[in-house]
Amino acid sequence: MRSLWWKYVVSVLLGGVMIWLAFRGEDFSGFGERLRKVDPVPLLGYAVLFTAAHALRVVRWGVLVRALGPIRWRDIFTAGCVGYMCISVFPLRLGEFVRPYLVRGRGGVTASGALATVVVERVIDGLLFVGLFFVFLSILPPSGNPAVDAVKLTAYLAGAVFLTVLAVLIAAYARRAWTVALLERIGNRVHPGLTHKALGLLDAFLDGLKVLPDRRRLAAFFFMTVIYWVALGVGMRWMGLATHIPDLSYPGGFALLAVLTVGIMVPAGPGFTGTFELALKGGFALLVLAPESLENVALYTIMLHVVQLAVQVGAGALVLMTGAVDLSQIVAAQDEAPA
Repeated sequence: MRSLWWKYVVSVLLGGVMIWLAFRGEDFSGFGERLRKVDPVPLLGYAVLFTAAHALRVVRWGVLVRALGPIRWRDIFTAGCVGYMCISVFPLRLGEFVRPYLVRGRGGVTASGALATVVVERVIDGLLFVGLFFVFLSILPPSGNPAVDAVKLTAYLAGAVFLTVLAVLIAAYARRAWTVALLERIGNRVHPGLTHKALGLLDAFLDGLKVLPDRRRLAAFFFMTVIYWVALGVGMRWMGLATHIPDLSYPGGFALLAVLTVGIMVPAGPGFTGTFELALKGGFALLVLAPESLENVALYTIMLHVVQLAVQVGAGALVLMTGAVDLSQIVAAQDEAPA
């Protein structure tokens, strides 16, 4: 528990620096007036759309988990809602470990298998949005903003990380002994202790991947992935209408979503504090908007963040209120996961 508080302190400081970078130079003198002028109809539409997408996100993960054993949908929704809440509440994305912890032992599901589903989910989403980033970048007119080069570099780096993880998992799954031996030889030259831990995690992933979905399940997963991300992309445009950025087009909304999705995968403060704002600042650098629209970028960023957190934390809190999950289980999940 003590280590968790230190992680909070470090992550809050890190998030604070990112918040400063995201909003430095921003004029908040008229923020209250702009906030009062927010259009409630598209704002409510966004909240409903994001809530539906969040529920679909839990179902999408459940498709992968149910390939590991006959786990009840009730258990999946419980673990999914609480787990996604913890990703927001815990610092440094440590909440990623909560879902595997909460479903282990249910319906024969193992911790390693459940952890593998999280890895598959993250790698697929990451590669999808790095690819979509460059697609929408080619569609949008050049903004001339010097920050675009930094955003591109970040996308290249993220793509390299996700491709490397995917390549290692595929290679290790196909030729497990050879790949593990190769990684062990390379890693021991750098840091034997870290290499031993990393290979232990790799073994856990591979044990889980052995029983992951067949083609039909993967097809269902990808189908729901398309619906899920289309809904979120449309929602980005609706939030633009709510915060008086009418020239935020649908391609622009999807470009923002691509940058945001990859950006918040970086471990930082609780509630994605800092990474969320900094990612959207980079996303808006890609867009050509009217001066009056640019004045509302901070409002857009804050409103989007607040609504998303309200839905994710609210869904998890409702499950906690039912007593289906005890708070001690959540803390235990964070403490045990790194081991």
